[in-house]
Amino acid sequence: MIRRPLLAGLLGLAALVAPAASLAQMAPPIGEPQVLKIRQGALKGVVKDGVAYDLGIPFAPPPVGDLRWRPPGAPPSWTGERDAAKPGASCQAVEDCLYLNVVRPADAKPGAKLPVLVWIHGSAFVVGQGLGAFGADTEGTSFAHKGVVVVSANYRLGRAGWFAHPALTREGGLTANYGNMDQVAALKWVKANIASFGGDPAKVTVAGESAGGMAILQMMVSPQTKGLFARAVVESAFPRIPPIPLAVAEANGVKLAEAAGVTGLDAAAAAALRKLPTSALAGPRAALGSPTRPFPVLDGKLYAEPAMAGFEAGREAKIPLIIGGNANEASLTRPQPAMLDALPAERQAAVLQLFDPQGGGDKARAVNNLVTVKTMTEPDRAIARLHAAHGAPTWAYYFSYVPAAEAARKPFGAGHTDEVKYVFGAPTAPAAFAPADQALSDAMNGAWAGFAKTGTPDSAGGVTWPKFDAAREAEMEFGADGPKVREHLLKAWRDFVEPAATGPASR
Repeated sequence: MIRRPLLAGLLGLAALVAPAASLAQMAPPIGEPQVLKIRQGALKGVVKDGVAYDLGIPFAPPPVGDLRWRPPGAPPSWTGERDAAKPGASCQAVEDCLYLNVVRPADAKPGAKLPVLVWIHGSAFVVGQGLGAFGADTEGTSFAHKGVVVVSANYRLGRAGWFAHPALTREGGLTANYGNMDQVAALKWVKANIASFGGDPAKVTVAGESAGGMAILQMMVSPQTKGLFARAVVESAFPRIPPIPLAVAEANGVKLAEAAGVTGLDAAAAAALRKLPTSALAGPRAALGSPTRPFPVLDGKLYAEPAMAGFEAGREAKIPLIIGGNANEASLTRPQPAMLDALPAERQAAVLQLFDPQGGGDKARAVNNLVTVKTMTEPDRAIARLHAAHGAPTWAYYFSYVPAAEAARKPFGAGHTDEVKYVFGAPTAPAAFAPADQALSDAMNGAWAGFAKTGTPDSAGGVTWPKFDAAREAEMEFGADGPKVREHLLKAWRDFVEPAATGPASR
């Protein structure tokens, strides 16, 4: 019911952030060299201000040539010392991009068993990279100073990452979700190698935002990822948006292939597809409509069911979970006030009365609030309710903070992605936090680090963060007043949209 406009919105975000994302690559740290030996070979990284950086580590062979649209292979080895002072190229730029980064306390020794946080970046499955996005340096320096090892990985994007075609399906094995396969491969690399960096493979927290959060929810219901992570943090993940059915994805793939001059459904067609130039992978996507955009697919193996269905059936991994979203997630899709005009007068009046709490008849504000609650705030509550009901430790949050410097251009509140720089405590835009910004960032970064260490966020800025349960439905709001516990937050709004979200028309 809501997947089509949200997919269009996700791609709209990609168009907006693509130039910035390509420029947001982390600058190589300048510091003292340090050599570390791992299974694949020797890494020559950098140590600066008590933090060690090993960047651009290949966790799979380059997925080029005959390896395009195949599951990632075994990590490659090398001889000599590999330069690990700068990250690998983003997958939005080249296909040779399967690299990850490890940032840790400089004094961490192999076998130290420090907690590990694996970051899966967002950006609509078409842009982005492990390091640097949305005004944040996501390398994890702030976490490393708190004793947490941080891993950030690239994964295939766009058509290189999500593409289905009968010729490829007939080859057997996993298909379609190559970007998600890369994410799983990175987690397997962490399981096998992180002890060499001082990390504990039994204490891995996977965290992600937007597309990254979507991937984590899907991994929580996938039998292919069992045992790869012990905790999860899901930020702004649109939990009710399901993957695309394989048959639909294959039909779209055939259209794209034919547009690129490749016909047939046999092995020869698969070979021809793999020989296409990188420029051909984009293809005439706009002409095919939003369902043909690169997006996860229900392949029946890696992703056998939508995440929400898996949670509803109690098939998700019963691991500690933090889940939440932001006050104006509708900033992603930029809904128009005219949406209300299509509603019957009585319904329109009800929406205005409920979703414009200031009572001024502001259609734009009402629409933004409605879309945010429908796509994020209510689905987050649904996931939290289900997970907690299944006996799994669950914490929920709501991010509403808008810094004074941004208030004028954010009249409807904190937008999609705004929380990322506060979680990592490393802003790139603006160049530095104001004191109030820093205080909130310290609270979030500390809570996330505590969760990675113990499996519970304990507190945020000194405020005890209670578990989410049916009685209180308590959430931590990170807002203008700092961290505050709210019970039954936005209940009237959520209850208003819940019937439409869970009824037959939503299926």
